Amino acid sequence: MIQRAEIAAVILAGGKGSRMNYQDKALLTLHKKPLIEHVIANVRNQVGSLSISVNHNPHLYEYLQLPLVPDYGNQYAGPLVGIYSAMRRICETRQQSGIKYLACFAADVPYFPSKLVASLYENLMDTNSQFACCVCDNQLQPLFSLWKLETISCIESAISKGVFGPKLLLPELSHVLVEIPFDDPGYFLNINSAESLAMAERMIPAN
Repeated sequence: MIQRAEIAAVILAGGKGSRMNYQDKALLTLHKKPLIEHVIANVRNQVGSLSISVNHNPHLYEYLQLPLVPDYGNQYAGPLVGIYSAMRRICETRQQSGIKYLACFAADVPYFPSKLVASLYENLMDTNSQFACCVCDNQLQPLFSLWKLETISCIESAISKGVFGPKLLLPELSHVLVEIPFDDPGYFLNINSAESLAMAERMIPAN
């Protein structure tokens, strides 16, 4: 049975938004609410604690009243650095927190299954893997993943060698790919253009 208190989550909002004129994509509105608020609403009930990986305009995220984690060392170096930075923050207080796992979500992907973390956790436990990530509609979703905190040293080593995406770590760590049923065409829709945002307005139900 999933132990939510052992699982922290980070929402990855640390990118430049270069494909959308360097806007804070996480703050673009969907159904009159910022994308990141949709993500938070779905994640909050799946994990024990939550933080946001953010490098650009952190003051704009303060209203959410969640810990903000900037990239450690290399600004805007990629999502793996955001994951590593969140892990570092957890490990600093790990003895007190009891957290053993980090779940990751993309701030510009507002809609995904409400029991996603439970599916990742069950598969991680069943296979005794180091991390689990999603596959949906034949598409790998490496930013929707669950990591054991013990992987931090491997991630640190990979970053030092210029590896900045979690997909590139698949050969290095024991992992399990978790097939998520494509029950809704809005699942894992990435908002990276005005067209995809308009599509999301049509395909993703308003909360």
